[in-house]
Amino acid sequence: MSARRAAAFQGTVRCRREPGAVQWCLAGTDREGGAGLEVLLSGAAGLQLPPQLHDAELYAGSGPDGGGWELRSAQGSWPLPVRAIQVHRRAEAAFESALPRILIPWRVRTGWAVLLRLLRIPGVVRLVHRFQRLKRT
Repeated sequence: MSARRAAAFQGTVRCRREPGAVQWCLAGTDREGGAGLEVLLSGAAGLQLPPQLHDAELYAGSGPDGGGWELRSAQGSWPLPVRAIQVHRRAEAAFESALPRILIPWRVRTGWAVLLRLLRIPGVVRLVHRFQRLKRT
C-alpha cells in the first residue's frame, strides 16, 4: 500500500460544505512554499468533516487496491469516497518573484498623475496640441 501525498496544509485548514458539484472546499496555507492552497472535493455528498483541521495532508492511492483518497490530520484520518479532487495552489508570490523589480522615481509618477488629471478637463487637450505646435516651430 503506497500512498502518494497530493497536498499538505500548514496550520489551520477551513473545511466548508459547498452547494453544487463541489461538495467540500478545504482552504489553508500550503506547507511547501506558504502560498494559498485549496482542495475541492466532488461527489462527496455523504462525507462529514469538522469545520477546522490542523496540519492536514491529502493522500492518493491509500486504498487496499491502490486507489482512493485519504485525508489525514492531527484530529484523525478520513477515507474520502469522492468522484474527483481538484488541488489549487495560488501562484502570485512565485509570479511576482520572477518579475524584475522596476522602481520609478516619485517625480515621474507625480508628473504623469498630474498630466492625466489635467487631461480630464475639457479643452486641455487642444491646449496641449497648441503647445506642441509652438515647440516645433
